[in-house]
Amino acid sequence: MAAAQAATGNALQPGEYLTEKGWGRLLLKEQNGALTFSLESTTGEDVCALDGAIDRDRGVAKGDSGQPACSVQFTSTQQGIDVTAATPNECKAFCGYNGDFEAPYLRVKDGCGRDDLDRIRTAFKRFYDGKNYKAALSTLSPALTNCLPTLEWEEEGAIRNDLAITQYKNGLYAQCLATLDRYAEDAGKDDDAAVEGWTPTLADRYLAIVRAARTNIGLCRRSLAKT
Repeated sequence: MAAAQAATGNALQPGEYLTEKGWGRLLLKEQNGALTFSLESTTGEDVCALDGAIDRDRGVAKGDSGQPACSVQFTSTQQGIDVTAATPNECKAFCGYNGDFEAPYLRVKDGCGRDDLDRIRTAFKRFYDGKNYKAALSTLSPALTNCLPTLEWEEEGAIRNDLAITQYKNGLYAQCLATLDRYAEDAGKDDDAAVEGWTPTLADRYLAIVRAARTNIGLCRRSLAKT
């Protein structure tokens, strides 16, 4: 009985799994008694997308029009699932030029899945637009506190800026600056210097975060200086 329980403990569990920094997402679902997977990842500007059925610890994603199938190894861990390409050459066809999906995928914490975060941010916006800044703050704060390890960089930037301006509205100027500390150096530079080293497409997206942070940091610094 103990051996059976141990085997069950190592079995792949349906649910949502994310890489650190949220660049990869794995969904395992049970359908008609069988386990299926859907995996998406973004590396820079390159995307991987594959899905299929799982047999024991192997998933098989079938290609289009005679494209060879990609075999994926899933290894259950205490934190989630380690994902590796069992047939690396075949799996490359499911990705962009520099795309990759191999990584440890972490079981998401309660409230930190992609759908959860969408709901939280929708509720936050409703409170913020209604000028209920205390409720907006208490709604959004846990998203950063609890979910930071698996937040995708662009999502993290949006949440940090939303949280910072809400802290400002609540008179929490020092907390506002702490929330945006990771962008303070780039916010102090001109736009070109702030995005040096970024590819053009990603640079525009990062610059949107930096510009918002620059505005919010300015508001909070000026208000803190007056207190």
